[in-house]
Amino acid sequence: MTGSRAIRAETLKVLSLPATYFTLLTTLGVSAALAIALTSSGQEGNTGLSLVRYTQAGFIVLGVVTATSEYSGGQIHVTLTAMPRRIALQLAKMAALLIVAVPAATITVLVGAAVTRAPWSAAVGASAYLALTAVIAAAVATILRRSVPAVAGLLGYYFIAGPLLHGRATFASYLPDTAGHDLGALGGSAVVLGWVLVAVAISTASFHRRDA
Repeated sequence: MTGSRAIRAETLKVLSLPATYFTLLTTLGVSAALAIALTSSGQEGNTGLSLVRYTQAGFIVLGVVTATSEYSGGQIHVTLTAMPRRIALQLAKMAALLIVAVPAATITVLVGAAVTRAPWSAAVGASAYLALTAVIAAAVATILRRSVPAVAGLLGYYFIAGPLLHGRATFASYLPDTAGHDLGALGGSAVVLGWVLVAVAISTASFHRRDA
C-alpha cells in the first residue's frame, strides 16, 4: 500500500468511528454554549479565544480515540497485514488525524470567535493549536495503547499540572499548553510544533518496535 493510499485508508477509518463525530459535535456544542455565556456576561473580544483552554479537552479525546480504537477489537492485526510498514503506517495515522482535526478545529474556533467577536487573526493560531494538540494526544495514546490512562494523564497535565507550573517554573513557557500564550503566535507555534515532532517520533519508534 502506497503512502497516499495509506493516508486515505486511515482517514476513512477515522471518519468511520462514531466516537469521532460524538466528540467533535460535543466539543463544538460546548464551545458555542460557553461563547454565548461569555457574551451574555459582557465578556467579548480576546476572551472568546480563551475557550480554547476548555475545548482542547475534546481534541485530546479525539486524538486518543483515533489512536486506541484499533487495539480494543484486534483490528490492528488486520491493518498491519494490509500495511506491514509500521513507520509509514504510523505517519499515515497522524496525517489522517490532521486531515480531520484541522477543519474541525477551524470550525470550532470560528464559531466561538464569531459569537464573542474575537479577532479573526488570532483564530488561525488557535485552530492550529487544537489540531496539533490532537496529534500529541494520539502520539501519547499510541505509546500507552489504552484510552483511559491516556485521557486521564493528558487531561491531568493540561488542566492541572500545566496550569500549576505556569508562572512557577521558568521552563513552563516552553511546555506545549503554555507556549502560545507566553511566547506569542510565531514562537509558540514553533515550540508546539517541536513537541509534536518529538511526540510523533517517540510514538513511531514505539509502534515500530513493540508487538501488536
